Amino acid sequence: MMKAGLYFKQAWYNLRVNRVYSAVFITGTAVSVALVMAFLTVLSSRVVNTVPETHRDRMLSVSYLLYKGDRGTLGLGVSAEFGKRFLDSLPGVECWAATAPKAFVDGPLTFRNAAGISCKAYTRFVDRNFWRVFDFQFIAGRPLSESGMHGSAAELVVSESIARRLAGKSDAVGKEVYWDGQLFRICGVVRDVPISASAAFAEAWMPLDEYDINMSWLGRMFSGESSFLGDGFIYILADDRASFRKIRSGIEDRLEIFNHTDDSGSELSLPRGVPSYVESVFAQFDIHGNRQPVTPYIWMSAGVLLLILLVPLFNLSGMVTSRMEARLTEFGTRKAFGACGGSILSQITWENLLLTLIGGVLGLVLSWLLLEVFSRQISMLIPGGGWLSGYGTPEAGYFDFRDFYNIYLGTALLLIIAVLNVLSALLPARRVIRHPITESLNYKK
Repeated sequence: MMKAGLYFKQAWYNLRVNRVYSAVFITGTAVSVALVMAFLTVLSSRVVNTVPETHRDRMLSVSYLLYKGDRGTLGLGVSAEFGKRFLDSLPGVECWAATAPKAFVDGPLTFRNAAGISCKAYTRFVDRNFWRVFDFQFIAGRPLSESGMHGSAAELVVSESIARRLAGKSDAVGKEVYWDGQLFRICGVVRDVPISASAAFAEAWMPLDEYDINMSWLGRMFSGESSFLGDGFIYILADDRASFRKIRSGIEDRLEIFNHTDDSGSELSLPRGVPSYVESVFAQFDIHGNRQPVTPYIWMSAGVLLLILLVPLFNLSGMVTSRMEARLTEFGTRKAFGACGGSILSQITWENLLLTLIGGVLGLVLSWLLLEVFSRQISMLIPGGGWLSGYGTPEAGYFDFRDFYNIYLGTALLLIIAVLNVLSALLPARRVIRHPITESLNYKK
């Protein structure tokens, strides 16, 4: 412990004396940490469990249904009727929710309060189970009630930002707003949801009963099967991740039974299967019809991140080699007075760790600034990250900054950087200190 303290004091002294070397080393480390941390933070906000999508690890989705019949073939999203027919009482399914994000395609909806003040909000139409699948943080009020799903008593849940714009305060419960000439009463206010939570994101949540999820022209063009077609999504919450296979098999069995017993001769199928939440996020990265689109993205991302880490590492290694050669006389003097190679390597290690620690901390601060300023650009590097970019940035932002404070992610990254930086110093240092004492003492004399 005493030696460690001595090494630390020596490292701090060398840091102050060799300011240019220290500044370059710290800057290289900080930039590497900042770039990698910013990317990993946004990526983790898309795939790990986070509010309000706290059950991503056991979620499945159904978003594309293919209909084949006498009048042709049509592929669309699904309706709530699909869930009632093929998911109710299915073994392994804890709950399922239907949602219609068609408003995202048309842009934000315009809401107006009783005073005539209006604002635009990205709106999602949801059923009551939506609030069981996703864990929203309610600032005030409650989710949509059974009576509030339709009719003159229709209710509305809004985000905190929209509540402030419509009511001037976050507690807007009970306030009346109008959309398309219809009256809605705000029943709940939730904390703003980031775009990274793409399955739950919205700024306002309206009753699914107030939105015709089944396109009317489908009913005229096709037979009864059109009740299963729509432009919505269904999210399935499994009782356990181990139940995924059982749920998928159960849906396929029910579809097969339906197709064989239906008198119209039509056929329903799910050509995209029933992907997990993570698979659905990475589906747009699937270029060659790969059933595991996550894999190529992970390999590509790992290669890019490794390149970001290794390029500065090689530069630092060359700089450390030059620095070690300049200190040959110092090392030779220490060895002449009985210092062993191990003690010299320990000193170099502590010097390197001190610079790495300072650079790592600065890198974390810099990564926070990068996310604050360039969150939109970084989000677009992640599958699904730029899906709403055409309409500008909502009040919610692109990701929740609570995801930035991931102690495990930050610690793991700092450890990786520390190991790489120590190796970049020790490898050239071992070659240099093996010089004979006389050669080291007479170096550049």
